Amino acid sequence: MPLSGTEPEPPGAYGPPPAVPPAPPLLPPPSAPAVAAPPAEEARAELLRQREAARRVEPAVAVGMLDGTARQMVARLGRYDRDTLTTWRELAWYRDAAGDPAGALQLLQQVVPDLVQALGHADPDTLQARFELAVLTGTAGDPQGAAQQLHALIPQLAATLGPYDERVLKAQHDLALQVADAGDVAGALNQLRLLVPLVQQMLGEGHPLLAEVRLDLGRYAELWGLTPAGRATGLGWVEAVAMVHRLLVWDFETDKEADASLRQLERRTGARDLMDRIFLAPEHFTAEQVAAMAFGVPGSPPPMTPPPMQPPPISAY
Repeated sequence: MPLSGTEPEPPGAYGPPPAVPPAPPLLPPPSAPAVAAPPAEEARAELLRQREAARRVEPAVAVGMLDGTARQMVARLGRYDRDTLTTWRELAWYRDAAGDPAGALQLLQQVVPDLVQALGHADPDTLQARFELAVLTGTAGDPQGAAQQLHALIPQLAATLGPYDERVLKAQHDLALQVADAGDVAGALNQLRLLVPLVQQMLGEGHPLLAEVRLDLGRYAELWGLTPAGRATGLGWVEAVAMVHRLLVWDFETDKEADASLRQLERRTGARDLMDRIFLAPEHFTAEQVAAMAFGVPGSPPPMTPPPMQPPPISAY
């Protein structure tokens, strides 16, 4: 039963019950009064239906529903049951989506140790919760802590899912962003430079993750170009394509920012009149094809299967 009033809280629930009882689960009333407690699997099915119902409402409403469901799971299924633990993890996701990242972070900090104890470090549900915890740690203003968590997590993700799995590549992308937020733009730039061809080869030109990684590479390449060290160096092919991609999708708040990016691209490549060359390219061209045409490159090098990326030494953070 949901906890309220002065009833004792089941061991394993995270924090006190909400002041306002959660919204009732969207379930039809039973056809007849229950004579006895349902068997464990019947109770599990009922609770999973409640969890599924929470997924169909707005995050703010889902938070109350999932909180109540998770507490019932603790009482009826046990603290370390997989469904109980994944429901707590899901509640953390909805707290973040509802605008409470601090509450989500606090909850995941309690849930992850239980997941590790019950399911092990390499279980997919544990890995997912650890990834979400790392991201929320960075969101909370601790990019160095987030980078350390991702550094430890990526080898285990690769061992469980495979080195080229999309989730592994996504974690490597997030690691680069946390490294940049921790102040090491050059380190992040190097990681993204290596990651772009890996994502391109493993997931394909049209994959959304490739677009995300290219955009971030273009942004950090431009930031690096404003530093004394960046001004003294040219621009590699992968970074040049990334900066062209930013122009093609117009990843700028103002025309002035776009013009500054274009001028830096011309200065660091030695090319001129890039605007017309870029924006007169056929619409079906990829960013790499547009760059090749704009810079007068006959064709990009043939794709090669890069080796799996390894996180940089932890001392880098």
